[in-house]
Amino acid sequence: MLPPLRYLLSMPTILLDVTAEEQRKLETVAASNGESVRDYVLKRALSEAPAPDHLSESEALRAMSDYLSPRIEQARRGEFSTKSLSEIRREARTHAER
Repeated sequence: MLPPLRYLLSMPTILLDVTAEEQRKLETVAASNGESVRDYVLKRALSEAPAPDHLSESEALRAMSDYLSPRIEQARRGEFSTKSLSEIRREARTHAER
């Protein structure tokens, strides 16, 4: 059964710039796992994020705090990248092409 059209029209969209090679790799890996590219990317991107499904508001806030605290501490210690977004993209594409 398909979701109602108004639901599909109201869904947010995320666009990613990828090379043709990156797209082929994503499609191949996703297909080998029996997944769509969308499902594969979401599963990988959200695998470390806390799942708030059955948490109370205070439990969800605690989970988010636990998830973000190490990153905040790294930033406070000055442990963050000074690279531009373009540099990070370039490095990621070069790494993906290997």
